Amino acid sequence: MAEKSVVEFVEEWQRGAFLLLGSALVGGVSAVFVGSRTGGTMGLLAFFVGSVLAFLAFSYLFYGE
Repeated sequence: MAEKSVVEFVEEWQRGAFLLLGSALVGGVSAVFVGSRTGGTMGLLAFFVGSVLAFLAFSYLFYGE
């Protein structure tokens, strides 16, 4: 197994941070949008569903083939 350079290591961590923060941001926006129209429970559900879907989409864009 080849050793990674410092640049590759930092890029990998940046992608991971973007995946987590981006997914949480999309989940938060969807929760605010849905929660303001319906109720708190649906907003919470929208947060989880939006976060998971965003994570899957971002993961596919970065790592999918």
